[in-house]
Amino acid sequence: MKKIIAFVIFTFLFFIPQDASAQKLDCKKFKNGTFKLVDKSTGTTFIIKRKGAIQTEEIEGESRSLSFTIKWIDDCKYTVLPTQETLDYDKRYAGVLVIEIIEVKDKSYVMRATMPQHPDFVLESEMFLIE
Repeated sequence: MKKIIAFVIFTFLFFIPQDASAQKLDCKKFKNGTFKLVDKSTGTTFIIKRKGAIQTEEIEGESRSLSFTIKWIDDCKYTVLPTQETLDYDKRYAGVLVIEIIEVKDKSYVMRATMPQHPDFVLESEMFLIE
């Protein structure tokens, strides 16, 4: 009888999906708000405001504001696409950024940015929620 119970328990544990035990990230609180991102390589500070499908970005100390369209793929992954106004200002912003939230903290998240059109581009950074 003990062997049968042990077999049933082992079988049950074996067939539990792998992701059922993995911790799910709660990314929803970062869909809207004001964020601060500091580029570690240049020291440049960005203030990012996101509401709905629109994101605006300002570089601290500059008056120009850039705008982007946001499309959420799932709760922890979204794309960033420059608006025509931003492209008219600077063509270097052309292309889609894919942002994946890979770690969630109390008032920040760690993200990984990639560009499908540039497969070698990968940037990881921490975004701090300030509002």
